Amino acid sequence: MSDIALRRALGQGARVLRQTRAMFTTSATEEATAPTASTPATDIKPFTDLPGPKGWPILGSFPDYFKKENQGQMHELMRRRHRQFGKIFREQFGPRHNVAVADPALLEEILRKEGKYPSRPPYESWVLYNTLRNRQGGLMTSDKEYWRRSRSALATKLRPKAVSDYVEGMNQVCVDLVDRIGYLKDEKGGTHLVPRLLNELNKFTMETADLINQRIDEVSKELESGETVEGEHVDFMKYVVSTHQLSRNEIVDNIIEIFMGGIDTTANSLAFLFYLLAKNEHIQTKLIAEIDNVLGKRQPGSSDLQNMSYLKACVKETLRLFPPIPMNARTTTEDMTIGGYFIPKDTILMLNVYVMSHDENIFPDPDEFRPDRWMRGEEEVAPSPFSFVPFGFGTRSCVGRRIAESQIYLATIQILQRYWLKKSDKFDIKPSVRTQFTPGPELPVMFVER
Repeated sequence: MSDIALRRALGQGARVLRQTRAMFTTSATEEATAPTASTPATDIKPFTDLPGPKGWPILGSFPDYFKKENQGQMHELMRRRHRQFGKIFREQFGPRHNVAVADPALLEEILRKEGKYPSRPPYESWVLYNTLRNRQGGLMTSDKEYWRRSRSALATKLRPKAVSDYVEGMNQVCVDLVDRIGYLKDEKGGTHLVPRLLNELNKFTMETADLINQRIDEVSKELESGETVEGEHVDFMKYVVSTHQLSRNEIVDNIIEIFMGGIDTTANSLAFLFYLLAKNEHIQTKLIAEIDNVLGKRQPGSSDLQNMSYLKACVKETLRLFPPIPMNARTTTEDMTIGGYFIPKDTILMLNVYVMSHDENIFPDPDEFRPDRWMRGEEEVAPSPFSFVPFGFGTRSCVGRRIAESQIYLATIQILQRYWLKKSDKFDIKPSVRTQFTPGPELPVMFVER
């Protein structure tokens, strides 16, 4: 083929790619190139002015996420993207254009503009699970009026005072976890390592979930027998069933999503905390001193947690370094402006929690484990509450947050009452993202009897 013919063929190919790309581009993106009647041409910049990677024809940025060095490392890829393009940028994924955001002020702006029914893209795995089991779904996968009704029925009894009623039951599960670790750890080999520790932590959170799931049938029978429901500390399940806001199947669907959805996130957060404490012995020593001073060897009660500020700081700092879900999302339900840019309806907003929590302009030394940054009297490092949102924000934040935090507090206390966490010879992890942050199946931490 001659040079002229080759250039002609390449030119024709480029025109075909442009035409194909145009067919797959959403009309909303085309309309967004200039302000409309609902977006007056003042200082609002068009959607197409948003910075971002050029990407491939038709595919956009998809190939970047499948490169070997980026597999499981989307959080770090997004960190590099924001360093290059700024606090807000646009990225093409096939026919869609998503907008990535990593700025507390922009998150606050998004929250203020959310309507009555904040929407987010569904978790495909949960959608498939619900479809295969003919379930309607719960808070994580629902939208609009059913989502509002579910949240209204559940949120009240998942507040701190209500969750405290389950501390006694959670403590017993923690005792089982501590005993299980003592049984599994390799003392004969001298390593004191626990094989497949993350699996054991998953079992722990599943057993905690069972404490509440088992109450569904019991409560239904109690209410059918005429038992009344009253008082500030009414059992969670009893309260939800008695309100009659949700059917029995809807209650089951919501409970499954709240607790099953939290199993991996809680287990992963515990694993990360154990890793960080083993890595930072001086911090672990300070935390053990607080536990010994407040509790000695007795089990903690809900009131004890109020006197354990350093424990809470350690957990908070762990969630900052390794947020359970490193990236949250919203779907715009109407045309709006964000950061001075026009954003069309049905655009997916990728809210990069991990990137914000590792921003040196918000958190000095962002990659260091420094629980003291959260202690009262220390310099305030998060000028906006939107700088630190490991459980999401607004009305679509995680309603099971208090249960997850209580599980982490109680398990950490009972583990440290019995064991020192020590570094193993192969002390390293490479956190990866599979929807959630995970340290991997094996944790290089030794459990040494105190």
